[in-house]
Amino acid sequence: MNLQKVYFQSEDGVELCGLLHEPYNKTEEIIIAVHGMQSNCMKKRDDILAQEITKNNISYFCFNNRGHDLINSITKRYNGKTDKILSGSSLECVQDGYYDIKTAILKMLEKGYKKIHLQGHSLGCTKIVYTYIKMKSQNEIELLSKIKSIMLLSMVDVPVAINFFFQNDIYKLISDMEKEQKEGNGKKVMLIEGATFPMCPDTFLNFAKNNKDIDFARYGDELFDFKELNKIEVPIFMRWGNKNELIMQEADKLVEMMRNKIKNKECDIGYIDGAGHNYKGKEIELASQIIDFLINKS
Repeated sequence: MNLQKVYFQSEDGVELCGLLHEPYNKTEEIIIAVHGMQSNCMKKRDDILAQEITKNNISYFCFNNRGHDLINSITKRYNGKTDKILSGSSLECVQDGYYDIKTAILKMLEKGYKKIHLQGHSLGCTKIVYTYIKMKSQNEIELLSKIKSIMLLSMVDVPVAINFFFQNDIYKLISDMEKEQKEGNGKKVMLIEGATFPMCPDTFLNFAKNNKDIDFARYGDELFDFKELNKIEVPIFMRWGNKNELIMQEADKLVEMMRNKIKNKECDIGYIDGAGHNYKGKEIELASQIIDFLINKS
């Protein structure tokens, strides 16, 4: 396996970088991996997945999107100006992931890849689905034609996840954050009562209240039609763990429900027994299932 750093700039001017894992034999097929909240492209899981997947002559590109880690400093160039801007999970706007993912696709196409598989973990899944739906709404046909499958690892129900991380009266928190926002503190990172990590009001409210664009995984709503997921026209792979996972119901029950809800005829939905949200210790099994899916479905 060959490994190289890749630097690129998003459509809206943000400088990004990632790690490109390539097999020794030339290939036109690649997975683009989008990490989740408070994460980055340096995870052991990605390293193990890359090692296994490249053995099957598929490249693996994991990159730091602007929401990497808790707080980071990103460089943004626009209109001839260069600015340093604070970002990270505490400050990001999830919808901006569209620019990061779109540009990562363009960069890999520039490198000669023709078959793109988008893989997300946790909040990275939300970013991928949002991006795919936005591309469809904007009729970005050429780019969409390069996406051959979508793989969603431990996709979260966003409001449920926020309740998990901010264990307090969510309605009071929303009221408090709206007050801070009105006072001009929307982008001020602050400790929130009952929270496991700090966040700015703008980001918190985007998750907890102003979430119409990203609230498309309502696993607890038996009547929800999952219309966004059902707009995906390429093969879909979905996995969860059944231990310390960010879901309210048992994994087998969630899998059964999603198999009934998702209309895509080329979907592979399941869970990995004994895996947690981060798949620690189960990476090889996860890689094996991803490889089987890519061979059989795409």
